[in-house]
Amino acid sequence: MSSEAELAEERLAFADRIIGLEEQVRELQAASRLTPTETVAAEANLAGIKSSLTWRAGRVVMLPVRVLRVVKRRVLG
Repeated sequence: MSSEAELAEERLAFADRIIGLEEQVRELQAASRLTPTETVAAEANLAGIKSSLTWRAGRVVMLPVRVLRVVKRRVLG
């Protein structure tokens, strides 16, 4: 096989792979969508977690680490 034929075959294989991956992405996106009722329930659950004493205590404990990360990002770029 000539190099041009090999390149054309590779290109077709890549195009086929891309088409397959795009279809897989569409399937996964469709499967992961929540209904409006499920979305409201998930948001309420998250709000409940964030208002818990454990969550707030963890935020306070981790505050110095978060500050250091921001400083590091700004200093080191």
